[in-house]
Amino acid sequence: MNINENDKNNFEIDSIASGPFETFGYLVSDATKQAIIIDAPLESTQLFMNIIHKKHLKVKAIVLTHSHWDHTADAAELKRQTTAPLYVHKDDVFRVLEPNKFTIMRLPFDLEPAKPDIELQGGETIDIGNMKFDVFHTPGHTEGGICLSLRGENVIFSGDTLFSGSIGRCDLPGGSMPDLIQSITDKLLTFPDETVIYCGHGPKTNIGSERNSNPFLIN
Repeated sequence: MNINENDKNNFEIDSIASGPFETFGYLVSDATKQAIIIDAPLESTQLFMNIIHKKHLKVKAIVLTHSHWDHTADAAELKRQTTAPLYVHKDDVFRVLEPNKFTIMRLPFDLEPAKPDIELQGGETIDIGNMKFDVFHTPGHTEGGICLSLRGENVIFSGDTLFSGSIGRCDLPGGSMPDLIQSITDKLLTFPDETVIYCGHGPKTNIGSERNSNPFLIN
C-alpha cells in the first residue's frame, strides 16, 4: 500500500505499509529531489524504489525508529540499492547486526543483518535537502527507540512509540512502560496540538487527540 501526501510547504510524504503486521515505512522528499527513508519494513524495497525512480529522487539517509525486525527487515537491501547511510540509535544496534537472534518468534525466513553507518544518541539533526529532521531518543518500546520531527512543519514520525489511541508494547525484551510514558510526556507532548503523527502501525493522528483522549496518557 502506498499513500502520497503533497504538503503545501513543498515536501511530500509517501507512506508504505508492508509485511505481516502492515508496518509503515515513510519516504519524505522535497523540491531538491533529496529524500529520507524512515523504517524499512519487510517487502518494502521494491515499493520504495518504484517511487524513488518515478520521482527521480536521491535517498540521502535511511533511519530506523527502532530495531524490531518488522521495521528493519529490508534495511540491508534498501541500503544496497540506494547507497544511503543507515542510521540507528546506538542502544538498538545489536538487533540489526544479529536480527535472527531477536525475533521473539521463529520466522519462516532468515533476516539479513544490516550494519549501521551512523549510531544516533538523540539530539542530532539530519539535514536532507531543505528539510531538517530532529532526532528524539524515546526509549520504552525498545532501549534505542527514536522519533523524528520535521522541523518547523508540525510533523512527527513516531515509529512504535505512540499510536492513535495507544502506545507501543512494553512487554517485549528492552521494553519499559515507565520509560515509554516518560518519553512520550517529556518529548512528544511538548509539541503543539496540531502536530501530525505518522505512526509505525495504524492511522496517523495528532498530538492534541492523543493528549486529550489516549487512555495511556490520561491521568
